[in-house]
Amino acid sequence: MDLRNQVIPLIIADAFYVAWLLLPQAAGLRGFQIITFSAAARETMSIAEFVFAILATLGVGICTTLVLITRKAVFGLVGWMFVTVGFAYSLFMVWMRGTRTDSAEIGMWCGIIAVAIATVSYSLVALRRNPEQLEAAQRAREAAAELDSVGQAQMDIRKEAAPEVNHLLVDDRRARAAERHQDVQKSKKPREPKQGPAED
Repeated sequence: MDLRNQVIPLIIADAFYVAWLLLPQAAGLRGFQIITFSAAARETMSIAEFVFAILATLGVGICTTLVLITRKAVFGLVGWMFVTVGFAYSLFMVWMRGTRTDSAEIGMWCGIIAVAIATVSYSLVALRRNPEQLEAAQRAREAAAELDSVGQAQMDIRKEAAPEVNHLLVDDRRARAAERHQDVQKSKKPREPKQGPAED
């Protein structure tokens, strides 16, 4: 996978994931306690937080680390899938945590930032065209612009057959209305009286 300028953002996402593991999430529990399903986490955390922990660990903790080391596209695409779903799920997780007495702490926000950065970075990498794709698109545009001999002959016939001015499409309503108006004006002119023979 050609990461180009997305290497540093993915390293930052990994750093935030490590902070998520070590910092408190809620009720004093840390990320590694959630991902290991400790007894305290099972008593305190909701299912949404466990699902987010799994998605963040698979997407950022494992796949992002592997793609940074190996540059294999399979790890990047799988990681992209996990962090995208994890980022969408984090909104649900924060909403659920907001309805409880113990609110989200710094560790939870670090996890959300980690999956958000990874989501944007993977999207920029996966949706960007590589030089081979750009060259293929240019060749396709050039080929589409060049007509074959049959197509060129058809275009020439159409140009010759088409009249320069189609009299059916000419809008001469104003001119005809002006002519009618002039005819009406001429017919309304008063006639001069005929002069008879002069009387002596």
